[in-house]
Amino acid sequence: MDDVARSLLRAWWDQVWHAGDLDAVDDLLTDPFVRHTSAGSETISRAAYKAKLAASQRLLYRPDTTIDDEVVAGDRIWARSTSEGLNLDTERVTTITWLTVHRVADGRFAEAWIAALTGVRWDR
Repeated sequence: MDDVARSLLRAWWDQVWHAGDLDAVDDLLTDPFVRHTSAGSETISRAAYKAKLAASQRLLYRPDTTIDDEVVAGDRIWARSTSEGLNLDTERVTTITWLTVHRVADGRFAEAWIAALTGVRWDR
C-alpha cells in the first residue's frame, strides 16, 4: 500500500497539476470520488471533477510542487506539499501549501481531505 499511495500522490502533482494532463484523473481517482474541503464535502464524478480542476488550473497554472512531508498509515497517505505556479488571472506567481489526506481503494484515490493555505510556505 505504501508504494501505491506514494506513486499516486506523485502522479497527482506531476501529471495532473504540473503537466496539466486531466485525462490522468481517470487512472488516479475512483468514480465517484469523495472530496472534503473548507467549502464542504461532495461526491463527484471524475468528469465533473476534471471540469473543476480545469477552472482551478487557471489560478495555479502548471505549478512546481514539492512533497515536503508524507506519512502512509493503512489505506491513507497524509502529506504536506508546496506548490508554486502562475495565476493566469493576475499574472502573478502564487504559492500554496497543501495539507492533504487521501484514502486509497482499488489502487486509486477514493477520498480526499484538502486544506490549502495560499501565500504560506512551510517548506523552508
